[in-house]
Amino acid sequence: MLDGSCLCRAISYRVEEDITELILCHCSFCRKATASAFSVNARVHQDSVTLLAGDDQLVSYSSSPGKKRFYCQICHSQLFHLQETLPNMMTLKMGTIAYSSQNLSVVPKRHIFEDDQFSWLSD
Repeated sequence: MLDGSCLCRAISYRVEEDITELILCHCSFCRKATASAFSVNARVHQDSVTLLAGDDQLVSYSSSPGKKRFYCQICHSQLFHLQETLPNMMTLKMGTIAYSSQNLSVVPKRHIFEDDQFSWLSD
């Protein structure tokens, strides 16, 4: 089980599914949307996610064809995104996690869009 929220905690959620992979995305969209060098994501089934509070504060932005990013309209924290190519799946932004009953340190990690990563991140 995972619990998470946006920065102002107006929106909170629970995930009743184990994370099977962490995806570290270096694309420019994820970097800019999260104001970070990369975004840490996890795909889960939509029906395993329950919004506990703040449904009325959740807004979306279509960042590219077939992809909608959902965020809090108060603090603007991005919580997840949906892709038309991945029906019934939700991509969580793992920076919003407040609690996990799962040991996430042992979950396999995969980098994507590594060609787009900042050169100062390379070893």
